Amino acid sequence: MIALYIEISRFSSFIGHLHPLLVHLPIGILCFVFVLSLLSSEKRELLKLTFSYAILASAISSLAACVAGYTLAQSGEYDADLVMKHQWTGIATCILCFAAYFITPYRRLLIWITCGIMSVAGHLGGTITHGEGYLFSSNNNAPKEKEILIEKALPETEKKQKTSDSLTPLTEIFLYRDQISPILQSKCYACHSKIKMKGGLRLDSEKFILKGGKNGAVLTTGNPEKSPLYAHLILPLGDDLHMPPKGKRQPTIQEIQLIHNWIKSGNPFGGTMPTTKEIQTIVSTLPVLIPEDINGDVSNFSTQEKNISTKPLPAADPAAIETIQKLGLIVLPIQEGSNGLSINFVNLKQIDQTIFNALLNVKEQIININLSNQDVEDEDLQKFVSFKNLKNLHIEKSKITDEGMNAIAQFTSLEQLNVYGTNITDKGLNKLHLCKNLKVIYLWKTKTTNIGIEKLQKALPTLKIENGSFEFTKVDTSKK
Repeated sequence: MIALYIEISRFSSFIGHLHPLLVHLPIGILCFVFVLSLLSSEKRELLKLTFSYAILASAISSLAACVAGYTLAQSGEYDADLVMKHQWTGIATCILCFAAYFITPYRRLLIWITCGIMSVAGHLGGTITHGEGYLFSSNNNAPKEKEILIEKALPETEKKQKTSDSLTPLTEIFLYRDQISPILQSKCYACHSKIKMKGGLRLDSEKFILKGGKNGAVLTTGNPEKSPLYAHLILPLGDDLHMPPKGKRQPTIQEIQLIHNWIKSGNPFGGTMPTTKEIQTIVSTLPVLIPEDINGDVSNFSTQEKNISTKPLPAADPAAIETIQKLGLIVLPIQEGSNGLSINFVNLKQIDQTIFNALLNVKEQIININLSNQDVEDEDLQKFVSFKNLKNLHIEKSKITDEGMNAIAQFTSLEQLNVYGTNITDKGLNKLHLCKNLKVIYLWKTKTTNIGIEKLQKALPTLKIENGSFEFTKVDTSKK
């Protein structure tokens, strides 16, 4: 009986997932019928048979869409009130289609009424799929991705009082409300909000974020790597668990880093961060506003900023940066007031010597390099040995093997290394014992063993090793 129930549930789920496909059939056919209904009576008479068959086809296809839609609605992952309105307007469309087919004297009028109700049903369906206000929203009303940080300036009198009495900063940013919530709204609400709750998960309020979804909690306070809300973001785009799914708008590197720091802060819904009046309110400078090594304490921001500013790097040649960008690499500053650079190879289809030669012109300024999912091999890493200020290296899902660790062992300033999904073994880990400054290494889905990891931990006691000891639970696989 259990096996039979599972098979029925799977079949029901399959039928429900056909709804987005089936629903476009009656829409297209009814649009065709509507055009025919506008023709003169003589022309309609010539196309009478075509007209009738088209109406019948729209009626049958709308019935199929209604059945699939009803099945999909049983998942409980959508706003009940909105689904109910969409459901009944869809059913009304179906009934009117059949009425138009059988009641020929009033066929034109019924077609016009049907198309009007279909438009309402379509709008409601679009709202369920894309979010409230999707059709009529304008750029002025939509959340602006580049205006995520909101400056909270106090009145002049209050500024003086606060400054003199308690040295409270003049401006304050609320981590969740001003930074994280707008990111979730633009990237996650379409599938995880009141209107649509994939996997039973809502991310549109503190209460529901803490509650999690059908597969459990998504937020582990203070530990981003064990929080699916963050961990799913950094999986390869082709991974089944990667969020947002392939084809949806993806968060930027800066937004992902900000979510990491927010979770790591240890106070996700009450934390604030001191800042200054001059801070630019754009998301492209988020790595500037929050250093990567925030260590869970937002109160240390000002101190860290001061420490970094005491070790300035010479500015890179603007012409050299422009050359690198023309080659297809993404070049971003790592921090406001700092000349350090972050280099991302994400858009490259092929890496050649020309690119390495261009990077040599700014090697002193390069702090971060992202080579994830690139066709990079062991010998390529040797070309980065002269980058003495390189601190963060991402080579996950690449062709790197233990041989590549010979070059990495020479990166004297390296603090963070991601080799997720590579062929690294314990032999390669042994070579990392020389990386005394290494603070974090990601070893998910590598060929390393617990013995090799333990040896590395003994050699580098302060090293944080993430080896995927926790499991991600696939979304939407639970029993409905």
